[in-house]
Amino acid sequence: MLEEVEFSGHVWVQELPTGGEFRFQVAASGFVTFATTEQSFDTVAAVPPQFRRAAELINERLDRDALEAATDDPSSVTFCGIATRNEGVEHDWDSVPPFVGVDIWSEQKEKFLSPDAAAGVFDRLGLPTLPAIEKELAAAHADFTRYADQGEFPQSAWRDGQAAGVLIRDKSGKRAVAWCQEQNQEPASESQSAIELAAEYATDKRIEQTIAALRAGDQSVTVDMICDRLIADVAREAYGDLFSDGEFVASLSAFQSAIAERVQQHQSTSE
Repeated sequence: MLEEVEFSGHVWVQELPTGGEFRFQVAASGFVTFATTEQSFDTVAAVPPQFRRAAELINERLDRDALEAATDDPSSVTFCGIATRNEGVEHDWDSVPPFVGVDIWSEQKEKFLSPDAAAGVFDRLGLPTLPAIEKELAAAHADFTRYADQGEFPQSAWRDGQAAGVLIRDKSGKRAVAWCQEQNQEPASESQSAIELAAEYATDKRIEQTIAALRAGDQSVTVDMICDRLIADVAREAYGDLFSDGEFVASLSAFQSAIAERVQQHQSTSE
């Protein structure tokens, strides 16, 4: 794939995490809507668990005043990125942002902004972007085929080891993606019921960690809040084990109910 793309001008090379495509738009009122490749959502709560932490980050950190100052019609701009998640390459998921901005589509210009312009906009809006490996690299003198060699793959900014992938783009819109062949994920275990999965992922220790994270963010520590945060976190951190072809491996509603029961029990015994 890399050798098939003829880059021109200056090129950006950025670290690419595993995750799902996720985008959002902002109305003039500041109201944010979210979308995956399959569906759109009007609220953070409506976003599926495996994407919800990305939506929460956007909703909490988006500088709406900066966006209003930058454009007369924010609804004409679509912000595209990745909802990061564990698809087989382990990270410290507390250090990897749940959402990273990649592209910005301008309806008025009818094109995507260049990589440098997009990175600058995301930065001004208070949202994380892909770590840069190379900036403004002259395409005429670059050998991108080295990214096809696992031994040449760059080190990650997010973990101790090589990057999961790289995204290469020039300012004319040409792009290519290369993935490291490292496989850290163990084969999925035998199928488990929703109750068994809840017991595995909603341990007392994990519930206490979730409570601590909510308190650190000055958020309410209610049973509903604990459940929502815990489910969204494990859906992201254990995506490869909990989802198959985008679908939860058991009954999601039963899993959510079992998590709620365990959280209620934990809270009642700790009071």
